[in-house]
Amino acid sequence: MSNQTPQTSAGEARRRKRQDAARRLMEEGLKLVAHKGLHACKVEEITRAAGVGKGTFFTHFPSKEAFVARLVDQVLSDLARRVRPVGLMPTEAEGLLAGVGSVHLRYFQLRPEAAALISQACALVEDGQPGQEIRARVLEHLGMVGELVAPAAEPLGWPRERVVDLALMLLATSCGFYWFSWTLAVGQDAPPALVDRLGRVLARGLRGA
Repeated sequence: MSNQTPQTSAGEARRRKRQDAARRLMEEGLKLVAHKGLHACKVEEITRAAGVGKGTFFTHFPSKEAFVARLVDQVLSDLARRVRPVGLMPTEAEGLLAGVGSVHLRYFQLRPEAAALISQACALVEDGQPGQEIRARVLEHLGMVGELVAPAAEPLGWPRERVVDLALMLLATSCGFYWFSWTLAVGQDAPPALVDRLGRVLARGLRGA
C-alpha cells in the first residue's frame, strides 16, 4: 500500500513537471543558441521550442545570460565526466596529452552545438554576474584539465606552472574546429581514428612549441 497522500502525490507531479520543463528549455535552448547566436536568440523562441510559456522560463532562470551560464555548466560538467578517467590510465607524456585532447575533440565532434555555446559564451565573461560565473566555470574546467595533463608538462618541455595555458589550447582547438565544421557542413563525420590522430599531431606540435 502506498504511503503517499494526495498532497504528496500532487507535489511530486509538480516537481516532475518542473524538472521536465527545465530539461526541455535546456535542450532546445542549446540548439537555438548554437544555431542563431547568443544575442540573436530570443527567450520567446526558446520557450516556444520547449513548449512552455515565457513565464516558466523566468521561474527557472532570472535572465537569458543566467540561462547561458547554466548551459555552460551543464556542458562542462558532462565533458569533465568523460575527461577525468583519462588521467587514471597510465601512459607516457605524449599519449596522456593526446588522450585528453582526443576526448575533447570527440566530444565536440558529436556535440557541435556545445562547441558553439562555449565559443560564444566566452564573449560574455565581462557582462555582469552571469559573465563572471561563466568565466569562473571555464577556468574551473581548465584547472581540472591542467591538473590531468600536468605529468606530461615537464617531459614535453612545457612549463608546469603554465599547464592551464596548455588546457586552454586543447579546449580552444577542439571547440573552434568542430564549431566551424558544423556551420560550414564539413567534417562532421570524421572517423574516430582520424580524431585520435589529430590529437597526437596536436601533442607533437605542442611538444615542439
